[in-house]
Amino acid sequence: MTVTAQVLFGKPQHEIASLLRDRLSRCSQAWLVAGFMTVEGIKAIEGPIRANPGKLIQLVVGAATWRAFDALDQLRMAGVAPSALRLHLGHSHATKAGATHRFYRYHPMLHSKVYLMEMPDGSSAAFIGSHNLTGFALLGLNGEAGVLLEGASHEAQFVAIRQHIADAAAQAIPYDPTMKDAYAWWTTQFFEGLRDKTRDTPDPDDAENKRTVVVIAARASTPLPQKGDVIYFEIPSALGGSIRSLATDVHIYIFPTVPSSPAQALNQLRSASTSLWCKTIGLESDGGGEELRADWYIDDARHPELKRTQKPFQPKAGPGMEQVRVTVSGPVYGNFDYLFDRGLGEWLPVFDDEAQLVATADVQSMLLSLDLIPPEHLPWQRVRGLVPAEASGSDGYEVALREAAPESGSFILFSLRRRSAGSQRKALAKRRKPQ
Repeated sequence: MTVTAQVLFGKPQHEIASLLRDRLSRCSQAWLVAGFMTVEGIKAIEGPIRANPGKLIQLVVGAATWRAFDALDQLRMAGVAPSALRLHLGHSHATKAGATHRFYRYHPMLHSKVYLMEMPDGSSAAFIGSHNLTGFALLGLNGEAGVLLEGASHEAQFVAIRQHIADAAAQAIPYDPTMKDAYAWWTTQFFEGLRDKTRDTPDPDDAENKRTVVVIAARASTPLPQKGDVIYFEIPSALGGSIRSLATDVHIYIFPTVPSSPAQALNQLRSASTSLWCKTIGLESDGGGEELRADWYIDDARHPELKRTQKPFQPKAGPGMEQVRVTVSGPVYGNFDYLFDRGLGEWLPVFDDEAQLVATADVQSMLLSLDLIPPEHLPWQRVRGLVPAEASGSDGYEVALREAAPESGSFILFSLRRRSAGSQRKALAKRRKPQ
């Protein structure tokens, strides 16, 4: 009898609870190992176990919620042997004296998902994959992948699986019902440690909410602009009000040749031939045509070159653009990282109305019976993006921000925030020290 493999991930959302219940109802002995367990996961498969509690030889769990531990208590009361239930507390070690936490909360943990059933005829079935013992995983709501192996119990694959389960159980401790408050606390510590680990976005406190127009251009002639010279360029009209009301700085970086993209240019600002810190002296929004005082101009945001003006200088602004004139105050002092988002904040999902997660009638009935999903939430829709929860300006302003972001291809950029270069790395290094 050879071992056969059935792929359980033709699509990511594949319900396996019914397959598990079927094998559990037919098996003589069962061993279950899961990295994480919820009460809904237990209830999704507990029917065959309650009908014959003696068949559950081993259940090893890495972490669980309080209600899941309470469900283990219910299985004990139904007749599952106390020795069958074990908890793997992972690995950790003490931190330095005086640290905020006396141990590392985010730590190596048991992450296996192995469900083995031995049948009366000498065959075995094993589910191996990514499915935790949770309702979302087993009922086909998560995107998961797994394989069902079936064959003679003496085959090498099942020997290796039994050894893995034995090793996981040996590393675990017996489940103690009087300690479930402590176990749930330990799970919380892990997730809070994971939350701290994932907080590797820049600290909003190390960036100032200082608007900056960042202009990147190639040098078309020499000499370069000097202090007091006037430079002309254009920006989307919707951004003009921000420049007027917020005393926006203008930083101009001149390269021998413009880098291939705005993003690349921003990463190479230190290699610019020169930098110019400028002050706005004029904004014209009537489309232009009149003579303007300017010594230099940049006429193409996509292929920017800093050129000398010819007198009289009578530029005509492009559609939806505003004319800006700045005077050179000196070089840009310091090195900056320019940021084009609003920083940490609330976001909302954008739903794809054409892509829905629709469960079968049987699965929907179980989802509702477990209170896993309120009825009004069925079906769920696929999320195709995230947008800020609150827009800070008009539609035109939001469009203008996108047009003046590096992704647009424009080399005349509008940065909402900035920070000193290197401050993010220092903040992250400080944050990663043991607490």
